[in-house]
Amino acid sequence: MSESTASSQVEQKLEESGKASYRSKVGWLMVGVVLGAAGTKIVGSPAQTVPPLPPEDATRSAAARVIRLNPSLAERARIETQRIDFEAMVPTLELVGRVSFDPEHVADIGGRLEGRVTAVYVELGDRVKEGDSLVAIEGPKIGDAVAALLEAKAELAAARAQAERQALLRREQLTTAVAAEQALAEERALEARVRGAEQQLAALGIPPALINTINRSSALPRSVILRAPISGEVVERNVHLGAVVDPTHPLLRIADLDRMWVVLEAYERDVGRLRVGDKVEIRLESEGQPIAIGSVNHISSLIDEETRTADVRVEIDNKERRLRAGQFVQATAYLSGEAVDNVLLVPTSAVTQVGGVRSVFVRVGENTYEVKPVETAQRVGNRLVVLRGLLPGDEVVTAGIFALKSEMER
Repeated sequence: MSESTASSQVEQKLEESGKASYRSKVGWLMVGVVLGAAGTKIVGSPAQTVPPLPPEDATRSAAARVIRLNPSLAERARIETQRIDFEAMVPTLELVGRVSFDPEHVADIGGRLEGRVTAVYVELGDRVKEGDSLVAIEGPKIGDAVAALLEAKAELAAARAQAERQALLRREQLTTAVAAEQALAEERALEARVRGAEQQLAALGIPPALINTINRSSALPRSVILRAPISGEVVERNVHLGAVVDPTHPLLRIADLDRMWVVLEAYERDVGRLRVGDKVEIRLESEGQPIAIGSVNHISSLIDEETRTADVRVEIDNKERRLRAGQFVQATAYLSGEAVDNVLLVPTSAVTQVGGVRSVFVRVGENTYEVKPVETAQRVGNRLVVLRGLLPGDEVVTAGIFALKSEMER
């Protein structure tokens, strides 16, 4: 690729993006244009040469920059290398955010009625399935609701018998049509009253199968058993045996932790660069490597008036339980709409400081390595854009660098 072609491609990409922030963030592109305009060679193809070393490195002898290891030392050093080449670069955006539960997969369990807790069947951290027993509560409302149901059923039985008698008398023309219709209306009204009493018991948590069996000769329910509405893990427990609770009292929280949300904050100037579907790597502050990978599935249309940021939601597969609700995280979003071709990238693990100069060790032969000063720019995930110092096809050292530096200092 010629210098003019590389420069024009870069300039075209900048014009297409139309964002000054993109120009500032991809400074390596700007440097490439400036160097091309000045007539300085840019690393762009195998035919191009490595730029001259800084003055302090140019005086070093070639032997001082080449390390040869004997086979035994090479084996102990456990050196690993990686060949670099031109490839498409997807620019990145660094964001911060917080982990939260997926609202569609979390359930808060309240008291449902005023009463006393007679049993707690789960502990914090227990995994439960939908329908499992959680808490038993005993209260006066249960007795009142049962009494209302029994009374309604008794009155319905009497009204049903009366309606049948009126219907028989009407067929024999021994009563009026009005009397028969009134008896039928009374029966229907009491049927509705029974259904209402049953619904009241269901609202308290009495299972339908038990409600259907309630009669004066059966064992009447004395307590309500709260059951899990979803499968998941008990992440909060605010109840103990003997506690007095009411319908507003939060007892338990159950959450499905297999999928979590990460809500990131994107500044107003950057929101337009993100796309739904963009890949996102999630990191904790204490860990340099990504612990989870997801994709953008929602970008808020609202900008916070105080922070001037918009929420960017990422759904994460959390079956390995690497994320916890409330954690603050860092994220790298790969901007699929701004890909650039023919960029030379080097792993960050390959870049080190040698004599105060940013450098990379390159394998030049069997157990033989040369240290080369490099100029890098934008970070793309765990790699850096190379501006000068390396060529496509170079085999850079990514592990065992300490051993090579030690040999240089001997």
